[in-house]
Amino acid sequence: MAHVGRVVGDVAPGACGVAELSRVTGPQLTRLTENSPWVLAHKVPPPPKPHYLDADYISMGERTVTDPARYKVLDEAAQARHFAIQWDKIVEEWKADAGKSHDALSTPESAGLWGEAKGTYKESHTQMGELTEEFGEKAAEHHFVAERYPDFERQPLIGPRNGNDQFDQMWAHKDGRVVVIEAKSNFRTELGARNLADGRRASQGSREYFDDIRRCLKERGEFKALKALEEAIEAKKLEYIVVKGEKNAGTYTGLRYRRFDISKGTLP
Repeated sequence: MAHVGRVVGDVAPGACGVAELSRVTGPQLTRLTENSPWVLAHKVPPPPKPHYLDADYISMGERTVTDPARYKVLDEAAQARHFAIQWDKIVEEWKADAGKSHDALSTPESAGLWGEAKGTYKESHTQMGELTEEFGEKAAEHHFVAERYPDFERQPLIGPRNGNDQFDQMWAHKDGRVVVIEAKSNFRTELGARNLADGRRASQGSREYFDDIRRCLKERGEFKALKALEEAIEAKKLEYIVVKGEKNAGTYTGLRYRRFDISKGTLP
Protein backbone atom coordinates (compact mmCIF):
# COMPACT_ATOMS: atom_id res chain seq x y z
CA MET A 1 0.00 0.00 0.00
CA ALA A 2 1.32 3.44 -0.86
CA HIS A 3 2.12 5.82 1.94
CA VAL A 4 -0.40 8.55 2.55
CA GLY A 5 1.13 12.00 2.28
CA ARG A 6 0.93 14.36 5.24
CA VAL A 7 -0.55 17.72 4.28
CA VAL A 8 1.21 20.75 5.72
CA GLY A 9 0.24 24.41 5.81
CA ASP A 10 -3.40 25.29 5.07
CA VAL A 11 -5.56 22.45 3.81
CA ALA A 12 -7.53 25.06 1.94
CA PRO A 13 -5.54 28.31 1.68
CA GLY A 14 -7.52 31.10 3.24
CA ALA A 15 -9.65 28.75 5.35
CA CYS A 16 -9.44 28.96 9.15
CA GLY A 17 -10.16 26.47 11.87
CA VAL A 18 -9.66 23.38 9.71
CA ALA A 19 -10.07 19.93 11.22
CA GLU A 20 -6.99 18.32 12.71
CA LEU A 21 -5.16 15.94 10.40
CA SER A 22 -3.79 12.56 11.42
CA ARG A 23 -0.05 12.30 11.99
CA VAL A 24 1.16 9.76 9.46
CA THR A 25 4.49 9.13 7.81
CA GLY A 26 4.99 9.81 4.14
CA PRO A 27 5.74 12.76 1.87
CA GLN A 28 4.63 16.19 3.04
CA LEU A 29 2.32 17.94 0.61
CA THR A 30 1.11 21.49 0.23
CA ARG A 31 -0.50 23.77 -2.37
CA LEU A 32 -0.43 27.51 -2.83
CA THR A 33 -4.12 28.04 -3.61
CA GLU A 34 -7.28 25.99 -3.18
CA ASN A 35 -7.39 25.14 -6.90
CA SER A 36 -3.67 24.58 -7.49
CA PRO A 37 -2.21 21.05 -7.54
CA TRP A 38 -0.63 19.37 -4.52
CA VAL A 39 3.16 19.45 -4.57
CA LEU A 40 5.95 18.17 -2.35
CA ALA A 41 6.43 20.71 0.43
CA HIS A 42 10.23 20.70 0.16
CA LYS A 43 9.98 21.83 -3.48
CA VAL A 44 8.05 24.98 -2.63
CA PRO A 45 10.40 27.99 -2.40
CA PRO A 46 10.67 29.32 1.16
CA PRO A 47 8.93 32.62 1.85
CA PRO A 48 10.94 35.76 2.63
CA LYS A 49 12.28 35.83 6.17
CA PRO A 50 10.53 38.07 8.70
CA HIS A 51 11.94 41.35 9.93
CA TYR A 52 13.27 41.59 13.47
CA LEU A 53 13.72 44.31 16.07
CA ASP A 54 16.67 42.46 17.62
CA ALA A 55 19.91 41.95 15.72
CA ASP A 56 20.12 38.34 16.94
CA TYR A 57 18.55 35.94 19.40
CA ILE A 58 18.86 36.89 23.07
CA SER A 59 19.68 34.16 25.59
CA MET A 60 18.03 33.56 28.95
CA GLY A 61 19.97 30.89 30.85
CA GLU A 62 18.38 28.45 33.27
CA ARG A 63 19.71 30.48 36.21
CA THR A 64 17.37 33.32 35.30
CA VAL A 65 14.42 31.17 36.43
CA THR A 66 13.77 32.69 39.86
CA ASP A 67 11.11 30.27 41.12
CA PRO A 68 12.20 26.71 42.06
CA ALA A 69 8.69 25.39 41.40
CA ARG A 70 8.73 26.76 37.85
CA TYR A 71 12.22 25.41 37.29
CA LYS A 72 11.00 21.95 38.30
CA VAL A 73 8.23 22.18 35.69
CA LEU A 74 10.76 23.18 33.05
CA ASP A 75 13.25 20.49 34.02
CA GLU A 76 10.59 17.77 33.93
CA ALA A 77 9.42 18.99 30.52
CA ALA A 78 13.01 18.91 29.22
CA GLN A 79 13.46 15.38 30.54
CA ALA A 80 10.19 14.17 29.00
CA ARG A 81 11.18 15.69 25.65
CA HIS A 82 14.62 14.09 25.75
CA PHE A 83 13.33 10.62 26.62
CA ALA A 84 10.63 10.85 23.92
CA ILE A 85 13.22 11.74 21.28
CA GLN A 86 15.51 8.88 22.34
CA TRP A 87 12.65 6.37 22.36
CA ASP A 88 11.49 7.55 18.93
CA LYS A 89 14.98 6.96 17.51
CA ILE A 90 15.07 3.43 18.97
CA VAL A 91 11.66 2.56 17.53
CA GLU A 92 12.57 4.07 14.15
CA GLU A 93 15.60 1.77 13.97
CA TRP A 94 13.45 -1.20 14.95
CA LYS A 95 10.96 -0.34 12.20
CA ALA A 96 13.75 -0.12 9.62
CA ASP A 97 15.25 -3.45 10.71
CA ALA A 98 11.83 -5.12 10.70
CA GLY A 99 11.21 -3.83 7.18
CA LYS A 100 14.51 -5.20 5.95
CA SER A 101 13.80 -8.53 7.62
CA HIS A 102 10.39 -8.78 5.97
CA ASP A 103 11.89 -7.93 2.57
CA ALA A 104 14.27 -10.84 3.02
CA LEU A 105 11.90 -13.39 4.58
CA SER A 106 8.36 -12.45 3.42
CA THR A 107 6.74 -14.68 6.07
CA PRO A 108 3.56 -14.04 8.06
CA GLU A 109 5.75 -13.70 11.15
CA SER A 110 8.02 -11.08 9.56
CA ALA A 111 4.97 -9.23 8.23
CA GLY A 112 3.44 -9.21 11.71
CA LEU A 113 6.63 -7.91 13.29
CA TRP A 114 6.94 -5.18 10.67
CA GLY A 115 3.34 -4.14 11.21
CA GLU A 116 3.87 -4.00 14.97
CA ALA A 117 7.01 -1.92 14.51
CA LYS A 118 5.23 0.51 12.18
CA GLY A 119 2.35 0.92 14.62
CA THR A 120 4.70 1.50 17.54
CA TYR A 121 6.69 4.04 15.55
CA LYS A 122 3.55 5.96 14.67
CA GLU A 123 2.74 6.16 18.39
CA SER A 124 6.29 7.10 19.44
CA HIS A 125 6.58 9.74 16.72
CA THR A 126 3.26 11.29 17.69
CA GLN A 127 4.26 11.33 21.34
CA MET A 128 7.65 12.81 20.49
CA GLY A 129 6.01 15.61 18.53
CA GLU A 130 3.57 16.38 21.32
CA LEU A 131 6.22 16.44 24.05
CA THR A 132 8.64 18.60 22.07
CA GLU A 133 5.86 21.10 21.37
CA GLU A 134 4.85 21.00 25.04
CA PHE A 135 8.42 21.75 26.08
CA GLY A 136 8.54 24.83 23.86
CA GLU A 137 5.21 26.03 25.23
CA LYS A 138 6.35 25.56 28.83
CA ALA A 139 9.65 27.34 28.24
CA ALA A 140 7.70 30.30 26.89
CA GLU A 141 5.15 30.32 29.70
CA HIS A 142 7.10 29.33 32.80
CA HIS A 143 10.38 31.05 31.98
CA PHE A 144 10.14 33.80 29.37
CA VAL A 145 6.72 35.23 30.23
CA ALA A 146 6.95 34.51 33.96
CA GLU A 147 10.22 36.42 34.26
CA ARG A 148 9.70 39.24 31.77
CA TYR A 149 5.91 39.75 31.87
CA PRO A 150 4.89 38.52 35.34
CA ASP A 151 1.66 40.54 35.54
CA PHE A 152 0.30 39.40 32.18
CA GLU A 153 -2.67 37.05 31.89
CA ARG A 154 -2.77 34.29 29.28
CA GLN A 155 -5.60 34.74 26.79
CA PRO A 156 -7.64 31.69 25.77
CA LEU A 157 -7.44 30.83 22.06
CA ILE A 158 -9.85 28.35 20.47
CA GLY A 159 -8.08 27.43 17.25
CA PRO A 160 -7.74 23.82 16.05
CA ARG A 161 -5.74 21.39 18.18
CA ASN A 162 -3.11 20.90 15.48
CA GLY A 163 -1.92 24.48 15.99
CA ASN A 164 -2.81 25.74 12.52
CA ASP A 165 -4.46 29.12 12.06
CA GLN A 166 -3.56 30.50 15.47
CA PHE A 167 -0.74 31.97 17.55
CA ASP A 168 0.91 29.67 20.06
CA GLN A 169 0.30 32.00 23.00
CA MET A 170 -1.21 35.39 23.64
CA TRP A 171 -0.74 37.33 26.88
CA ALA A 172 -2.36 40.62 27.90
CA HIS A 173 -1.88 43.20 30.65
CA LYS A 174 -4.64 45.31 32.13
CA ASP A 175 -2.88 48.43 30.81
CA GLY A 176 -3.44 47.29 27.22
CA ARG A 177 -0.06 45.73 26.46
CA VAL A 178 -0.19 42.44 24.53
CA VAL A 179 2.53 39.86 23.92
CA VAL A 180 2.06 37.27 21.16
CA ILE A 181 4.45 34.32 21.23
CA GLU A 182 5.45 31.63 18.76
CA ALA A 183 7.06 28.83 20.80
CA LYS A 184 9.67 26.40 19.47
CA SER A 185 11.22 23.48 21.34
CA ASN A 186 14.76 23.97 20.04
CA PHE A 187 16.77 26.92 18.75
CA ARG A 188 17.39 24.99 15.53
CA THR A 189 13.64 24.66 14.85
CA GLU A 190 12.72 26.76 11.83
CA LEU A 191 9.81 29.17 11.71
CA GLY A 192 6.65 27.88 10.10
CA ALA A 193 4.86 29.34 7.08
CA ARG A 194 1.34 29.54 5.72
CA ASN A 195 -0.29 29.87 2.33
CA LEU A 196 -2.33 33.04 1.94
CA ALA A 197 -5.61 33.17 0.05
CA ASP A 198 -3.99 35.01 -2.86
CA GLY A 199 -1.43 32.24 -3.43
CA ARG A 200 1.51 33.92 -1.74
CA ARG A 201 3.38 32.17 1.08
CA ALA A 202 4.22 34.04 4.29
CA SER A 203 6.71 33.21 7.02
CA GLN A 204 5.72 32.95 10.63
CA GLY A 205 6.71 36.23 12.25
CA SER A 206 5.94 38.36 9.19
CA ARG A 207 3.27 41.03 9.06
CA GLU A 208 1.42 39.05 6.38
CA TYR A 209 1.37 35.93 8.57
CA PHE A 210 0.26 37.97 11.59
CA ASP A 211 -2.57 39.64 9.69
CA ASP A 212 -3.76 36.31 8.28
CA ILE A 213 -4.01 34.84 11.79
CA ARG A 214 -5.96 37.93 12.82
CA ARG A 215 -8.35 37.14 9.98
CA CYS A 216 -8.74 33.63 11.35
CA LEU A 217 -9.51 34.99 14.82
CA LYS A 218 -12.27 37.08 13.27
CA GLU A 219 -13.70 34.17 11.28
CA ARG A 220 -13.79 31.97 14.40
CA GLY A 221 -15.48 34.69 16.41
CA GLU A 222 -12.59 35.27 18.82
CA PHE A 223 -13.54 38.90 19.15
CA LYS A 224 -12.11 39.49 22.63
CA ALA A 225 -8.63 38.42 21.54
CA LEU A 226 -8.97 40.31 18.26
CA LYS A 227 -10.03 43.50 20.05
CA ALA A 228 -7.08 43.26 22.45
CA LEU A 229 -4.70 42.83 19.51
CA GLU A 230 -6.11 45.73 17.52
CA GLU A 231 -6.11 48.08 20.50
CA ALA A 232 -2.52 47.13 21.33
CA ILE A 233 -1.47 47.74 17.73
CA GLU A 234 -3.18 51.14 17.72
CA ALA A 235 -1.52 52.11 21.01
CA LYS A 236 1.85 50.63 19.94
CA LYS A 237 1.74 48.24 22.87
CA LEU A 238 2.11 44.99 20.94
CA GLU A 239 5.12 42.68 20.98
CA TYR A 240 5.37 39.66 18.67
CA ILE A 241 8.13 37.27 19.74
CA VAL A 242 9.57 33.86 18.94
CA VAL A 243 10.83 31.84 21.93
CA LYS A 244 13.06 28.80 21.36
CA GLY A 245 14.26 26.32 23.95
CA GLU A 246 18.00 25.72 24.22
CA LYS A 247 19.47 22.36 23.27
CA ASN A 248 19.50 20.00 26.24
CA ALA A 249 20.03 16.36 27.15
CA GLY A 250 17.18 16.06 29.63
CA THR A 251 18.02 18.97 31.93
CA TYR A 252 16.60 22.44 31.37
CA THR A 253 19.23 24.83 30.00
CA GLY A 254 17.26 27.97 29.16
CA LEU A 255 15.93 29.61 26.01
CA ARG A 256 16.52 32.18 23.30
CA TYR A 257 14.08 34.82 22.08
CA ARG A 258 13.84 37.40 19.33
CA ARG A 259 11.24 40.10 18.67
CA PHE A 260 9.61 40.36 15.27
CA ASP A 261 9.16 43.66 13.47
CA ILE A 262 5.75 43.71 11.78
CA SER A 263 5.76 47.43 11.02
CA LYS A 264 6.56 46.53 7.41
CA GLY A 265 5.69 43.66 5.13
CA THR A 266 7.92 41.00 3.61
CA LEU A 267 5.99 40.23 0.41
CA PRO A 268 5.70 42.32 -2.78
